[in-house]
Amino acid sequence: MIGYADALVLLAGEEGGEGWLSYCERLEIYQLPTAEWVDALAGAILPLGAERPVEVGAGSGELGRALIERGIPFALTDPAGTGSAGPGPEGGSVRLGGVERLGAREALERHRPDLVLSCWLPFDSGAEEMILADPGVRWYLAIVQTGPGFAGSGALWRNPAWRAAPIGEADRWSVSRSDYLSEVTADEHARHGAAFLLTRQAP
Repeated sequence: MIGYADALVLLAGEEGGEGWLSYCERLEIYQLPTAEWVDALAGAILPLGAERPVEVGAGSGELGRALIERGIPFALTDPAGTGSAGPGPEGGSVRLGGVERLGAREALERHRPDLVLSCWLPFDSGAEEMILADPGVRWYLAIVQTGPGFAGSGALWRNPAWRAAPIGEADRWSVSRSDYLSEVTADEHARHGAAFLLTRQAP
């Protein structure tokens, strides 16, 4: 997995050519998982003690597998799916090298998660509303595009039953397809991806 410093070198190199966004579109990258970023996400998730974590919209599963390697037994799901799945050790839900072919609603019904992770869900998919409405979900870690006019679905911010907190330690290592360097190939890194931990409030 690429480190943050090397990711900025890659970003700068692509900006000097056809462009970072073109590179990301070609490789279907929305959020480039740097090692430091994944470590910070794991550091935010592990203390919660979630027993049934699920990633929805997992794509290829790269982020979820990196979190599994850090001790979090995510079930990985995506409407496209990429492979087989099965039970993990001691009845856990660690996947066997693939992503289950499940949409958000089906993933919630099958796995009954207490924690849900998503990364750059399609804005109009309705998945965020489904996740927040599921009574069994206690935590929702949403990684969203930020910037003028962007911050995930409005459902993330309008629901009084949930409190959202930014994961600043993760955001400092974030590299997304919408990022850029202020001097094209150098200088300040302008980030446009952010992680928020939403916690269900007691009634």
